[in-house]
Amino acid sequence: MISPVMIALLLLYLADLCVFTPGYVSSKYDHSPRKKKLIKKGICICIPLLVLLAGTVYRTVIYGPDIYLFILLAGMILCAGGDIILEIRFIKGGFLFFGGHLLYVCGALYHVRNFRGATFIIFLALAGIGTFLTFDRLDKKYRSLLIAYNIMISASFAMGTALYSTYLPGNMLPGLGFMFLVVSDWLLARNKMAGSTFGWSLVSLLFYFGGQILISTVVFF
Repeated sequence: MISPVMIALLLLYLADLCVFTPGYVSSKYDHSPRKKKLIKKGICICIPLLVLLAGTVYRTVIYGPDIYLFILLAGMILCAGGDIILEIRFIKGGFLFFGGHLLYVCGALYHVRNFRGATFIIFLALAGIGTFLTFDRLDKKYRSLLIAYNIMISASFAMGTALYSTYLPGNMLPGLGFMFLVVSDWLLARNKMAGSTFGWSLVSLLFYFGGQILISTVVFF
């Protein structure tokens, strides 16, 4: 039986994806002041962040500290900081996202001890393709930073598949979250190169905030 708290959280998640995220994307195209955009974006990331924070505190009080939860929480805090800084200083925001992905990878490495060879193959394939495209499509200005970031998100996606392949709900949903975040980055790169529209921006951010929401569900299992 689903508890009233779970129903409330589900509605909050749906509001984040169906109301707050489109509202933020609209503010990017209607010339809203930067402060207004930052507030709207902050609301979008604060919902999964606060759920993860509250759940981590609750589980720590009831069951004791869980390093895995603390690592994921730290990663989401860095991503939340990146969300805000990205609107002001793109490169600095990128460094925070790099740190967020790094912590997510560390959390998965700590939590999943037995890895299949497919995880490593996926990582090598994505890292190789991303590096090739960086050399082929982008200029030299930020090439080294972009290659490093691509390697990190490739590891994040691969670790997401490792979590998912355990076929445990408490791992599968965060694992999908890891993968969703990387898909969002790929869509962002597509938008930077080919031009962005409301629709493409919305899809990218639905994957991003949806990914963070899926990661926050780890506290329910």
